[in-house]
Amino acid sequence: MRSNLITVVTAVASIVLTAGVATADQVQEQLMLMEQRMAEMEDRLQATSDELAAAQATVVEQKDLLIDSGLYEDEGLRSGAGGFFESVDISGVAAASYNHRVIEGEEATGGNPLFKTPNANTFQLDQIWMIVDKAPTEDSRGGFHAEFVAGTSANSQIGGLNNDGTVGIYSAYASYLAPVGNGVQIDLGQIPTPLGAEVVQTNGNYFITQGAVFGLQPVVHTGVAFTTQLTDSLGFTGGIVNDVYSDTGFSGDNDKAYYGQFQYSGDTFGLNVGGIIGDADAGECGVAGVGNNAECRVSLVDVVLSADPTDNLSIWVNYDWKHSNGASNANNGDAHGISGAGRLALSDDMGISSRVEYIWTEDTLAGAADDSELLTVTGTIDKTLAEGLVGRLELRYDTAIEGNGFAARGDAVGTNNDSLVALWQMYYEF
Repeated sequence: MRSNLITVVTAVASIVLTAGVATADQVQEQLMLMEQRMAEMEDRLQATSDELAAAQATVVEQKDLLIDSGLYEDEGLRSGAGGFFESVDISGVAAASYNHRVIEGEEATGGNPLFKTPNANTFQLDQIWMIVDKAPTEDSRGGFHAEFVAGTSANSQIGGLNNDGTVGIYSAYASYLAPVGNGVQIDLGQIPTPLGAEVVQTNGNYFITQGAVFGLQPVVHTGVAFTTQLTDSLGFTGGIVNDVYSDTGFSGDNDKAYYGQFQYSGDTFGLNVGGIIGDADAGECGVAGVGNNAECRVSLVDVVLSADPTDNLSIWVNYDWKHSNGASNANNGDAHGISGAGRLALSDDMGISSRVEYIWTEDTLAGAADDSELLTVTGTIDKTLAEGLVGRLELRYDTAIEGNGFAARGDAVGTNNDSLVALWQMYYEF
């Protein structure tokens, strides 16, 4: 009995041990299979990770290309047209005024050829001015500039515009920034003159009216200009243009005009010294005709000194010397003009300005029996009424000290030696 029990126990133990060994072998086989599959998955994950890294590098490279081309910003992808318009600046001014002739009220200009504000005792649209500018840069070397204008005072300065609201072009040119030295900007087209202290655009001046010395200077030219910065404080601009004064947009001969100007700018003062010489319309010499009778050569030396002695005071002085010579029947001679002006800021939104001018014109240039002398005195108050909106009041007095006076009186008796004009203007700049 005992032997039978031992036999049974031995048999059961053998079965259990045999089953355990078999089970262990199967588990080991399963573990090896799982390790193999995990290794395969790890290889696949590594390959996928490598592919993702390569794709990410490609995305970064493409993004850098888009940024360099100006087609991508922080906000994301944008169109080429949007990028172009973001590089273009648009600005301008709208100005209107009322003027009253206190002396010789029926005379539009009082017969003074250097008084450039036409019409007497009237409300008028002075200027509607729109500027579109894409300046050339080292990253984008091409550019353009265009100024569109309409209005009475703009027409009287520029010429060629009508007072019927027709929009004209003050300046328009294409630009290229040549990679020479510090960069040379080449402008080709209709270009504003760099000469003088005042400009046609009314919000660029202290005063409603441009001064008499401004009347000695050219306004715009058609030609080519070269501008560069020689040092941080010294620049130069020069050009070849069709005519000194009369800008018709074309020239049928090889007689051209040439100008140049050095521009120094310091911390509190600046100095511009320039001039122009060359062919001019025969009317500048007091003659008209064709051939030799239409020959006229004019030179103009222009010096402008500007300074900011204090935080609330700005001043400038402008001197011009005009010399004219032409055919034997032309009026040859000289004219000298000097103008001094300043603006004192009374507060952040209010200021007062004054201007005094003296012009001497040789009798042979004016075609008169005597030399002429002109004195002008101007006072202006300006007040910012709202953001971008400025109101101005001005009183201007012109007097002919010597010479034949300005013009015949309204009653055609005697001459008009004095002019007093009161003006009110509002302009909005944007």
